[in-house]
Amino acid sequence: MVLPSDTISPKLHSKLVQISAKISQALEISGPMNVQYIVKDNDVKVIECNLRASRSFPFVSKTYNIDFIETATRIFLGQNVTPNTNCDMPLKHVCVKFPMFSFQRLLGADPQ
Repeated sequence: MVLPSDTISPKLHSKLVQISAKISQALEISGPMNVQYIVKDNDVKVIECNLRASRSFPFVSKTYNIDFIETATRIFLGQNVTPNTNCDMPLKHVCVKFPMFSFQRLLGADPQ
């Protein structure tokens, strides 16, 4: 995962944000959610929406330097939380998350 994405246009990014907002509003989601998309050119399809924090949640939190866990906890406790506008600010850096597979635990697996 690369954040912010270096392969989508600002227009497509805006479209993904709008779709995500519509999903969260329609489902009345007040906490973390994980939405997965298929994108080809400017055609966007939603694969799934999970009402949970994914393993990427801490990665995104670190990338934006925002404690999303604290924010989610406050929401779960029924406290009023205003959206953090830092999410809308362009980042001055790029963060990369890559999977670490345990190839040695898979008999005959070739990590190449």
